[in-house]
Amino acid sequence: MNLTDASEYLFERAKQRNITEFDILGGASESVGVEVFEGKVSNTEISHGTGIGIRLFLEGRQGISFTEKFSKEALDQTLEDAISNSELTDVSEIDLPEKSVLRDIDLKTFKPELEKVGFDELVRLSLELEKLGFSKSDKIENIPYLGAGKSSSELILKNSKGVHYDRKFNSMSAGLGVTAILDDQKKMGYYSNSYPSLAEFDPDKMSELAVERAVEMLGAKPVLSRKYPAILSHRVSSSIIGMFLSPYFGETVQKGQSRLKGKLGDKIASEIFTMYCDPHIPGMPGSRLLDGEGVPTSHQTIVERGNLKTFLYHLESAKKDKVAPTGNGSRSYSGKAGTSVSNLFVEKGQNTLEELLNQYPECILVTKLEGASGCSAISGDISIGIQGFYCKDGIKVHPVDRITLSTNYFDMLGQIVALSNEYSDSYSSIKVPDILIESVSIAG
Repeated sequence: MNLTDASEYLFERAKQRNITEFDILGGASESVGVEVFEGKVSNTEISHGTGIGIRLFLEGRQGISFTEKFSKEALDQTLEDAISNSELTDVSEIDLPEKSVLRDIDLKTFKPELEKVGFDELVRLSLELEKLGFSKSDKIENIPYLGAGKSSSELILKNSKGVHYDRKFNSMSAGLGVTAILDDQKKMGYYSNSYPSLAEFDPDKMSELAVERAVEMLGAKPVLSRKYPAILSHRVSSSIIGMFLSPYFGETVQKGQSRLKGKLGDKIASEIFTMYCDPHIPGMPGSRLLDGEGVPTSHQTIVERGNLKTFLYHLESAKKDKVAPTGNGSRSYSGKAGTSVSNLFVEKGQNTLEELLNQYPECILVTKLEGASGCSAISGDISIGIQGFYCKDGIKVHPVDRITLSTNYFDMLGQIVALSNEYSDSYSSIKVPDILIESVSIAG
């Protein structure tokens, strides 16, 4: 029984049991990958995964169960387990969405030709990246991280009110990590990216960027410990913003775990800061017409010119706040619903990176983050190791490492001085330009 057959069978079995409120979520995924070292394939990987889950409501009590087996016996047992589970839970105030007319738009998240890419093409791309990586600089000692892969997935969502959604997604990825050496100092430079087709890869550019990122850090040293203006380059700004998304989730606010509680409509950031979700952009990996609970997705402006405009909701959190769900529900076939973003953007500014570098007599340009254990989405505290450059009068004076950046996310939002006019080229669902911060603490 395949995913479609399993979802239809479980749907009919739930109807036969006179269950009137339920939804079914099924998923299937497949990935293949290769790793190459010194001109030879060092590792190959093939993985498959399938599963289906049902969430039902009996007298308002929620029951959830799932299985990764698609036999009739396993699916029947999954239904019985969900029914039994509902007897142990509290009443949940959730109204499942009705069937609706979706936008007529091709999101271009699945390309059939990518399914034809085999191991030979993945190996060939990896070997080309390795050859080009060594050719870019005589300072490259080795290329310890190198590989390519492709993945595909399908999601089926059905509910008792007529919602039926089938979404397919595939992409291909490749990357290399090179080691540059100068005297007794070694530095790693890494570049990877994903694309929806093999033709979009540019091995020459990819290898050049990886080598450049390694070589430019040779000679790095700490700086004096004090406060500096800092630029979060677009290589790291999306990671910082991505660490602090949960404070904007309705469920987090309701649990008292967000410092944004009670600040809806208030100014929380610099007036040049606007952040929004746009889930309907063709070709972006976060694009979707329905969220994980079957609610139609839509453009959501979260922060507009520094003012907090909305929280993001799934069905249950929206019901608690007596608002409409925003289409940001997230759910896998094996778990409860949560909240997520789809194609998150921080709006670009007007300046080039060079213009940002010239705004202050000196600044720290941050190009790499080292871990995130010192960051807390609840308090907003940020304490993270960084690498980058000490810049003076708009010029990179020398690379820096072994330093720690400390600030607070919620304070940082108010200290944003300027934003660049460029996003990174990464195949990502979070897009953030370079961000110039007035002052952060640096421990060297």
